Amino acid sequence: MQVTTVRLYDVFDSFPRQLLAAPVSRSPKSRYAADRNRIREAVKGSAPLRSTVITKQRTGSIHEMKKLLNIWMQDQIQKWTPLSLFTIQSKARSLFETLKERAGEDYSQEFVASTGWFKRFKKRFQLHNVRVTGEAASADEEVTSKFVYSLDEIIKNEGHLAEQIFNVDETGLYWKQMPGRTYIHKEAKSMPGFKAHKDRLTLLLGRNIAGFKLKPFLIYHSENPCAFKNVNKHTLPVYYRSNRNAWMNQALFEDWFSNCFIHQVREYCLERGIPFKILLLLDNVPGHSCHLADLYPNVKVFFLPPNTTPLIQLMDQGVIATLKANYLRTTFAQAIAAIDADPELSLREFWKQYNILKCIKNLVTAWDSVTEKYMNGVGKKCVKRYVNTFAGFNSEQELYEIREEIVKLSKDLSLECEMEDVEELLDRESGELTNEELIELEEERVAEEETRELEKDEEEEAPQRMFTTKGLSEGFSLLNKLLVHFEKMDPNIERFTRIERMARNTFRPYCEIYEEKKNQTIQTKLTMFMKRATPPITLSAASPDEGDINNPQPSTSGARS
Repeated sequence: MQVTTVRLYDVFDSFPRQLLAAPVSRSPKSRYAADRNRIREAVKGSAPLRSTVITKQRTGSIHEMKKLLNIWMQDQIQKWTPLSLFTIQSKARSLFETLKERAGEDYSQEFVASTGWFKRFKKRFQLHNVRVTGEAASADEEVTSKFVYSLDEIIKNEGHLAEQIFNVDETGLYWKQMPGRTYIHKEAKSMPGFKAHKDRLTLLLGRNIAGFKLKPFLIYHSENPCAFKNVNKHTLPVYYRSNRNAWMNQALFEDWFSNCFIHQVREYCLERGIPFKILLLLDNVPGHSCHLADLYPNVKVFFLPPNTTPLIQLMDQGVIATLKANYLRTTFAQAIAAIDADPELSLREFWKQYNILKCIKNLVTAWDSVTEKYMNGVGKKCVKRYVNTFAGFNSEQELYEIREEIVKLSKDLSLECEMEDVEELLDRESGELTNEELIELEEERVAEEETRELEKDEEEEAPQRMFTTKGLSEGFSLLNKLLVHFEKMDPNIERFTRIERMARNTFRPYCEIYEEKKNQTIQTKLTMFMKRATPPITLSAASPDEGDINNPQPSTSGARS
């Protein structure tokens, strides 16, 4: 069915002139009642009713300002920053003035951000809460004490084990950002268009009191990044999801809860031989659905009271900060190793080649580096019953040592970086997006959609990743050569034997795939060799003595046919 778009003025132009010039002495209601048949006929004559969509064109700085304001509000909500009507109106006026300046001197429209305008804006973008409460509010120590006591009573009465108590939290990460004083960061700031160093992702991280870490849940703005070409997203070491602004919302959180968390925790309990009876602690923020507790009877969800997150949120007690520090340390170490392997490779070129897939691998490495001892030690402020305080273990000291190592690595990369720069970089998520950054985000989103459409039209099918017996065999040959190379250099036979055993155990899954494929090849050859060939049936034209083959006659001969 073909759909025709008709503007409002096009419809009125098609009305009969005598209808538009009708006397106006009667009330509007009575005039419409008298002329409704003629109005219907006029609309029918302009375009078929079933295939016509009447649209209102929304353009201009006010329309663009609304989209940017919605992005800004969602970002503030993600950071749990309180929003008031006055704050939103001020930001709306500021965005409009920025867009008006970009439009030029000829743009004369004015905007005051009235209360009526905000009501329409809130209705259009389905905003229900003008003010949200989160970490920005002052921490309530009295409420915290009561909650910790009540939680301890629940754990005691219901007999929850340390392995059954989980806590999760989100954090944003500018995954391609360098310390502010480095030349790469300064170079990125001067580049036109969207800055790669402002590219953001959201991580949902979780653990239980015993120190078991959940598989990270990662949200990125692109559904199929170029780095994922020929990569099965289901085999990534994270749960990968996409969202236009790379933010957590209720739909994505419910997806994580039902399709990721429940499945992983049920398997964990089965492996440990413990009952599937889970207690999940969550922040009381807009992105977390309140009805999660009703989905699974064996999973109880408790929301932390407002204004208590800085005091008792387990993941905020240095875990997320340590993850980010480990990530930056891993990335710097990877850059040094790449440059050492290829002296012609510069840090600038390495950073250009650094993509979201490499980022995911480094994030998983950083998450693995957060030790079980560290995870268990930071829970003492919320759940004291099962937490080992680890006398002498100082989480802040460990974080400080990681930051010191980052500074040392940056010096090896010839970067101007001090401890204050590293601390500022790791805490940069809390900053507010400027008007220019919001405009750049929107421009990048539009450009990415256009690029994606072009790629769909022009992209040629690339060869799929797959295992072959030849490729696996060549890989094992390279592994053997590598081991022989190290064996010739290592004077310690015991050490080399241990490393060789570890290497072969690491590659055992590939050996199993190789054996399976080799057996399949042998079986296929045997099947083809032993398969009986069915002789073809040849029908020749019947001779006069044999009769017509299409009309056979009874044989008069005693010989068997």
